[in-house]
Amino acid sequence: MKLERSAGILLHITSLPSKYGIGDFGSDAFRFVDFLAETKQKLWQILPLTTINCPSPYSSESSCGGNPWLISPEKLTDMNVLSSEDLELLTNGTKFHGDYVSFKDVNEFKEKLLKKSFENFQNSKNHKEILDKFYADQSFWIDDFVLFMIIKSQHKGLPWNEWPSALRHHDPAALDELRRTNRNEYEYHLFVQYIFDQQWKQLKKYANEKNIQIIGDMAMYVDYNSVDVWANSKLFKLDSNTMRPTVVSGFPADENYDIQIWNQPVYQWNDANIRQDLFQWWIRRIEKSLSICSNIQAEHIRCALGKHTVRTVKNQIFKRKNSSGYELFSAVKSSLGEDISLVVEDIGSVTSEVFQLRDAMKFYGIRILQMGFYCYPDNIYSPHNYLPNSIAYTGTHDNATSLEWWTSVARREEKDLFKKYVHRPCSSEVDFEKHIPWYFIQMILQSASNGAIVLMQDLLSVNVRMNYPGKDSSMEENGPQNWSWRFKWSQLTSNIREELKELTEMYGRNLLYGKAIPPKDMIMQGDSSFFLK
Repeated sequence: MKLERSAGILLHITSLPSKYGIGDFGSDAFRFVDFLAETKQKLWQILPLTTINCPSPYSSESSCGGNPWLISPEKLTDMNVLSSEDLELLTNGTKFHGDYVSFKDVNEFKEKLLKKSFENFQNSKNHKEILDKFYADQSFWIDDFVLFMIIKSQHKGLPWNEWPSALRHHDPAALDELRRTNRNEYEYHLFVQYIFDQQWKQLKKYANEKNIQIIGDMAMYVDYNSVDVWANSKLFKLDSNTMRPTVVSGFPADENYDIQIWNQPVYQWNDANIRQDLFQWWIRRIEKSLSICSNIQAEHIRCALGKHTVRTVKNQIFKRKNSSGYELFSAVKSSLGEDISLVVEDIGSVTSEVFQLRDAMKFYGIRILQMGFYCYPDNIYSPHNYLPNSIAYTGTHDNATSLEWWTSVARREEKDLFKKYVHRPCSSEVDFEKHIPWYFIQMILQSASNGAIVLMQDLLSVNVRMNYPGKDSSMEENGPQNWSWRFKWSQLTSNIREELKELTEMYGRNLLYGKAIPPKDMIMQGDSSFFLK
């Protein structure tokens, strides 16, 4: 996706309104697309859509399998796999909170819903043909995914390295037996992924028809207890006996951050015997992600673009290992096309190598406005230093909202610099504070970054984070917690809509050709570079 001058909103699917306890691919998602189109937004950024068994969308059991919690009950009736009577019966007596996601309740409800839908689906004449075609289209990942889900269920959620030896080592004969003896459960998991695929494609098509591109999210590392590591164990640094990681991902302490230990297994970047298979796995993963979204943001890209750090399990010493960023992304472009582009997380403790590779691969960087007011004018995160090949954000899912930044995070000197930067008269501190979110929004929209994305909480001027990094979340928690925030339509007032549309158009983020075209009498003689081809 080539990024023209445009604007958009960062909002995960789960944060949409819905009467079924969690945002999904139903009517409210289509209504949100209508809102984006109405206010001239062209980008919708979301978090990972992959299957999870905990609140965090970044703790996935598969880099390809879709999250069944996002399947819309209403759309199941439209697809004729669930009757309105079935839906009424399943929701009878079930009450969900409108302000947050109660993950345990949602999980139990969606499981009952999908099992009833599968039961109805099996009674249709062509159900096997439908699943066979879907299987063929998704063959590179779907079989391992379904087997993983079956085995995990049979062993009460135990990590895969604690399964019986034959299953742990992906033995073909043992897996054939599993397929033969668990045919119904196998087809159920196929069905769930088929439904997810169909509902998502319908929503994406609707958005694209309204000239809205969806930006997805892809973590650089995958969870240890995932189908990706189980089915491709040779691609990761694992102990040959215990099958546990010998090293895990992380980042060392520096002047700004404490030691970070992410505890995800590290790839075999430097093993010449493995590299070809590893690159092919990455190519298929990125290709799958780009079939779901128009573009993807790669989290922690510094771990592949420059150097990543690992921890030895035995003595817990941090060390640096060279990685293979140039070779990897050159292989990706060679296979998927030179025009392929990613949004990369080039922030934090990065080196010049990260920026050099970002530019060499023509990837887009990101700029977080909150980082722009803590040092001198040459700060690359200050709005006047933004480059066109970047996306500017008021904040992300991991950041404070703009209101929280102002009231609880920003130091006195940052506040002083911010006030000088916006250069707006105000009658009082309270009066200035209530305008903070819109100062943020205006600054990123008027910046030189081709993309400008507003955090939904900032648009609504609310002070509720999506995630506090390092703070635990739980399936058992029935109340506000990390990843549970949802908005209500009543918060999205006509004034907010009109202001967003006006600023988007004012700063040229809804131009007909995606860029400014000067009048002919302002073009130097002989200079045809501005004319459209």
